[in-house]
Amino acid sequence: MIRRLNIRWRLTLWFAAAMAVLLVVRSFWIYHMMERRLATIADVELSARLDALEDLLQKKMKPEEVRASLERYADNQRDLQIEITNSHRDILFRSATSSPAGAAKVSSERPQTADRQYETNLSPEAGQRREVRTIVPTSLGEVTVRISRSMQAERNEVWDFVMTLFNTLPMVILAAFGVGYLVSARALSPVDEMISTANEITAKRLDKRINVPNTGDELSRLAQTLNEMINRLNKSFEEMRRFTADAAHDLRTPVTALRTEVEVSLMADCTVEDYRHSMESVLEEAINLSRLAEQLLDLSHEDHGWNSEEQPKVRLDVILQSVLEDLGPVAEKKQISIDTQQVRPWTVEGDQIRLRRVFTNLLSNAIQYTPIGGRIWMEGISTSAAITVVVADNGLGVPAEDLPYIFDRFRRVDQARNSQSGGTGLGLAICKSIVDAHGGKIWMESALGQGSRVYVKFPTSEPVRG
Repeated sequence: MIRRLNIRWRLTLWFAAAMAVLLVVRSFWIYHMMERRLATIADVELSARLDALEDLLQKKMKPEEVRASLERYADNQRDLQIEITNSHRDILFRSATSSPAGAAKVSSERPQTADRQYETNLSPEAGQRREVRTIVPTSLGEVTVRISRSMQAERNEVWDFVMTLFNTLPMVILAAFGVGYLVSARALSPVDEMISTANEITAKRLDKRINVPNTGDELSRLAQTLNEMINRLNKSFEEMRRFTADAAHDLRTPVTALRTEVEVSLMADCTVEDYRHSMESVLEEAINLSRLAEQLLDLSHEDHGWNSEEQPKVRLDVILQSVLEDLGPVAEKKQISIDTQQVRPWTVEGDQIRLRRVFTNLLSNAIQYTPIGGRIWMEGISTSAAITVVVADNGLGVPAEDLPYIFDRFRRVDQARNSQSGGTGLGLAICKSIVDAHGGKIWMESALGQGSRVYVKFPTSEPVRG
């Protein structure tokens, strides 16, 4: 039943229940402590009266004088029960209040020493009484003196006080219930505000944020965490919208070109050579569409995630050599020289095919945007923490304003140039996704007209000796 209540009511009920338990425990503790305190006070009082009685018994008097003195003492101390016995337990004196009919039953044990012994006795007739007994040397020999007095009046006062506590308990619990509700309502009011704001946040209103309380507590950290999550969602939605728009734009261009080419061919009287030229244009646009579809599929696979518990160790130098063999003829056609520097037999854990795609894209871009007779070089840098491969060229370079966005999807430095070369603006984005999936980093340094340097950094793996 409690689980069906909201947090506010549950906190209120728990607070009221805890207060009730604490008050009951406190009432019993007060009762116990008051009884102990009253017993101590009674012991001090009885000890003082026993001192006076000892002084009286230790005076040198005849037996009849002793008894007369005791009678006078007992008459002045009517609230006391006094009993004096000899070593044979014969009663030498008993006060009038100590008659068997009204007296509490006195222990028949004789003290073994002169130390005073205190105890509490309880009888149906006399109620609770506090007693002290000791051995006193007198002219009549050693006698055992017992005196006691009733504790009923003090006990009644304690009981009245405890009953007052219990009688006010419902009122205190009700007050605790109200205070608990107010405190929980005030403590959870930021949560209600968060819920209200969160309900207003939709896919079209991801710019709205939750108000962060200036308290530094758990609710403040919760609001900050939710805002950070909304920021990530907003970034993802923006990337998705931009990606969709860019993909639609890049798909529309070749499709429009295909349609136009076909419509012109159908409407005009063309020769076989004209049709052949038209089909070549259609084939070129179809190849571009196919390339774009493949790259979009690659990005989709990368976005879906790549997670494998154990990956084989692959040789970076072997991958780079394979890429050079494939793209070397293309570079030779443009009379571009490719050098490798400090590329040693290093290993990393990962997918060889996907890593090969990274360096194929990078080297292909370097060849594409390096002028005839230019130079490309690849170098490796090894530290105790990472292995870095650099692909550099002395080509066209990238403007400073475009450099921060160079790895974004469909990002082109020169739209016209990329359209002519068949670029889609997805190559570097694919490289970044693959490198990120391998736990690495990729970045570019470039200046317009001075070439570019792309750094690919991977976590350190054991080098292959050879």
